[in-house]
Amino acid sequence: MPEQPSQPGRRGPLPDVGRERYSRRLSQFAETGPIARIVDAVAQVTGETDLESVLERIVGTACSLVGARYGALGMLDTSGELHGLVFHGVDADSCPIEEHPHGKGLLRLLIDDPRPIRMARMSEHPASFGLPGGHRPMESFLGVPIQGRGRVFGNLYLTEKIDADEFSEEDLKITRSLAAAASIAIDNAQLFEASAARERWLRTAADAVALVENEGWTPDIWHQVAGRVATGLHSDHLAFRAAKQDSTRVLTDAELCGIGFDPVHDTGLLLVIDAGGERLCAFELAWRDGKSTIRDPIVEQALSLAERVAGAWLLLRRRAQLEHLAVLEDRDRIARDLHDLVIQRLFATGLSVQSLHGQLPPEVQPRIDRVVDDLDETIKQIRRTIFELRTGPVALTLPAAATRLVHDSAPAMGHTASVTVTGDLAKVTDQLAAEVLAVLRECLANVARHAQATQTAVAIDIEPERLSVTVHDNGIGFSDPPRRSGLANLSERATERDGVFWVEGPPDGGTIVNWSVPLH
Repeated sequence: MPEQPSQPGRRGPLPDVGRERYSRRLSQFAETGPIARIVDAVAQVTGETDLESVLERIVGTACSLVGARYGALGMLDTSGELHGLVFHGVDADSCPIEEHPHGKGLLRLLIDDPRPIRMARMSEHPASFGLPGGHRPMESFLGVPIQGRGRVFGNLYLTEKIDADEFSEEDLKITRSLAAAASIAIDNAQLFEASAARERWLRTAADAVALVENEGWTPDIWHQVAGRVATGLHSDHLAFRAAKQDSTRVLTDAELCGIGFDPVHDTGLLLVIDAGGERLCAFELAWRDGKSTIRDPIVEQALSLAERVAGAWLLLRRRAQLEHLAVLEDRDRIARDLHDLVIQRLFATGLSVQSLHGQLPPEVQPRIDRVVDDLDETIKQIRRTIFELRTGPVALTLPAAATRLVHDSAPAMGHTASVTVTGDLAKVTDQLAAEVLAVLRECLANVARHAQATQTAVAIDIEPERLSVTVHDNGIGFSDPPRRSGLANLSERATERDGVFWVEGPPDGGTIVNWSVPLH
C-alpha cells in the first residue's frame, strides 16, 4: 500500500535521523539548567517504594532544587488533618523544638485552600500563628500542595531562601513540577504499603483460622487467637475488653490516651468477634506512629478477619453438634435394639424356665427360682440403661430441662417464665448442667414465694469461658438485699465453683438475680 501523504497541519512521523537528532538535542538541553535537576529529582523520588523514604527524598530534593535552608512535608490523614511532618535542615539536637507544628496558621491555610503560597515575610501574614519555642527564625516561605487524581496527599513547605530574600517565581514553578511528580511517587508508595497491609491482614486471618481449626475449644483459645492477631499485625498493644454492646471500630482519642498512646500520631482498633449471636471475644490493638495516610481500610480488614474466624468457629461447633447428634442417634438405636431384641428374648427365656418349674425335682426348683430372679434383675438393669440412653447427657438436654422446670413452676408463680439458652452446649459438663438446673429451681421458687411478679425472664448464657444464669422478674423487688436461706445457698454454690452471685433491684422495679461461674 502506498504511504499516505501527511495531512495539512499535522506532523508526520519523524524519520530515524530526525528522531535521533531530536533525542540528542533534548538530552543536551536536559543536561543543563533546571530541567536537568528536575528530571534527576523526579527519577530519585519515583525510584522509592518505601513511603518514609519517599517523603524524606521529596523534601530533601525540594530544598536542594530551590536553595531552601529548611523544608517540611506534611501528610494529610484520613480526616484531612496534618500528620507526620518530615523535616529537612532541622537538627533536633542543636535546635530542640518545644512543640512540633500541628497544622495551624499558614500550615492550616494551605490545608483549607490547597493553592501555592509564596511570601517574603511569614510573620507579616494575617494567618501567621507564630513559631513554637526553640524554633529557628524563618521568614521567606514557599508552600505547595502535593495533589493528584483529585486528591491532596499533603503539603510541601520550604523556608529561608539561602541566596535571596524570598523565593522566586521560577522556584515556585520548579517546586510545583516536583510536587506533581511527588504525588505519583506518594500514591505508588501508599498503594504498595496498602497492598502489603492487606496481605498482612489476610495472612493473619488465615493463621487465626488455622489456629481455631487445629486447636478447637480450649480454655485459652481466644487468648491464643488475640496473640496470633497482634503478632501478625505487628501491634504494639494488646488488651481484652468487656465490650458486650460494642462493635469493631477505631479507638477514640480518649481511649488511646487511656492506654498511653498519642492520638496525634498513633492509632488503635477494637476488634470484636461474634458468631451466631454469641460474643466470642473483644480485644484492642494499637500501633505507634500508625496514623498514616495509607489507604488501608483498617476497620473493613478487621471485619473480614473477624468474619473468617467466626466462620471457622461456627463450622467447628457445627461439626461438634453433628458428632453429638450422631452419638445420640447411636444411643437411640442401641436403646431400641435392647428393648426390641434383648429384653424380649430375656423375657421369653424367663417364661420358658418358669414353665419347667413344676416338672423338676424339688431340690432343683430353688436354683430355677434364682435363675428367674436373676433374669428379672437383668431386665430391670437393661431398662434403666435404655432410659439413660434415651435421656442423653444432661448438658445436651439443658434447654428442654430448663423449659420443663419453668412449666412445672408456673402454677406456683402464677405465670410461665420465658427461657433463652445461648452458647455452645458442648462446653457444659453434665455436672455443671445439673448445678444450673438446681440454681434455676431455687430462683424460680424465690420468685413464687416472694416476688408477686407477673412476668419473669430466664437467660442461660454460655460464653467462651463462663456460664451465667440470670432471672429477672417484675415483682415488688426490695430495698436491701434480703436474708434468705435460698439466696445463701445460691451464693455458696457460686463460691464453690469460683464464681459470683449477686442480686439487685433495678430502678424500674423488680429483681435481677445473676449466678455466674467459670466453665472449667
